[in-house]
This record gives sequence, C-alpha cells and structure tokens, in this order.
Amino acid sequence: MKNTLRNIFLAIGFGTLIFTPMIIFDNGIDDTMKSVIIWLAASILYGASFSILKMKTIFRYPLHIIACFAITLAVRTGYSYFMNGEIHFKKLFLVTLPIFIAVYVLLFLYMKYFGSSDTQKNAEE
Repeated sequence: MKNTLRNIFLAIGFGTLIFTPMIIFDNGIDDTMKSVIIWLAASILYGASFSILKMKTIFRYPLHIIACFAITLAVRTGYSYFMNGEIHFKKLFLVTLPIFIAVYVLLFLYMKYFGSSDTQKNAEE
C-alpha cells in the first residue's frame, strides 16, 4: 500500500510536468493554464522548503509551516491582484488559513505513515 500511494503521487507530479506544456502548445495560455503554471511554480518552492525539515533544530516544523504558508499566501495574493486588479487581504487570509492547515495536516500524516524511511527518520529525530 505504501509503495502504491507513493507511486500515485509521483505519477501525478510527473504527469503534471508532462501534460502542462502539451496543453499550452495545443491551446495556448488561458486563465486556467496561468493558474496551473502559478501553482506548479509554487510547488517547486514547496519542494525547496522541504530542506527546512532536514535542519537539526527544534524549530524546523514551525519554520516549515510558516514558509509554506507564506508561499501559499503570496501566490494567492499575487494571483488575486493579477486577475482582479485588487487585493482583499483579510478575505484571502481567512480563506487560505483553514484550507492550508487542513492540507498541511493531511500531507504531514501521509509523509509520516507512508513516506520514505529518510522522512520517517527525520520526523523521529
């Protein structure tokens, strides 16, 4: 089960990297593809923020949560500005926070129970 879930997530990631340019070449960049590209770039930043978890400090989880939330809020703020021409920061914050927490908890639990042995070792240290 562990390998199956890991393979599914890897396939989704690689599939996204493959199909995104193909859709752009076929249909051009519309608003949906702008969103996909923006969140794909954010995903790369999320991946880079994973290096925080390899630090040997008790603050690595709070730092990682703050970094990921900052990426999410920055992307949502920029996206709102470019699409609407204005930013309702309070509304963005209040909508983003609970969704971010729910997704972060789900991903944390996935990594804890189904992640690689290196991730489990880092989580236990």
